[in-house]
Amino acid sequence: MKKLLIATTLLTLTTTSFAATTGSVLLQGIVAKKISIVVTGDSVASALNLAVTQTDLKIATAVEQSNSSTGYKVTVSSANLGKLKRGANAEVFAYTLKYGGASVDLSSAAGAVVSNTSSPAAVQNLSKIMAISYTGVAAEAMVEGTYTDTLTVDIASN
Repeated sequence: MKKLLIATTLLTLTTTSFAATTGSVLLQGIVAKKISIVVTGDSVASALNLAVTQTDLKIATAVEQSNSSTGYKVTVSSANLGKLKRGANAEVFAYTLKYGGASVDLSSAAGAVVSNTSSPAAVQNLSKIMAISYTGVAAEAMVEGTYTDTLTVDIASN
């Protein structure tokens, strides 16, 4: 019994003398990339009065959302290159677009970059107004029908 007590005491002293005096814990969290755009059209966008000249008529609001560490860019493109078109026919009605107050060149099928951030910043819910301008044309000077165009707004990380 005495030998067991001595062995236990030696083992305890040996273990205690090799114990660490400090410790550490790595804390780590991961934030997923969020990049999205929400475009909400105003009711006037689908009921344009083409006979009345409009200047900076608000047609939609785009909300840019990104937390990308490399920044992001937003591109706007027009299916008819900045023209309202009547069906598959040649009748067109030209307009201009502003995104966030800046003019947008819709003449390229690839679209135009309208926002481009390169700094890593948490940008959440950045609203941009989309507005169009055009010169009205009397109905008797146009072919009757529905004139349409589709604007596409894309967001991507840099």
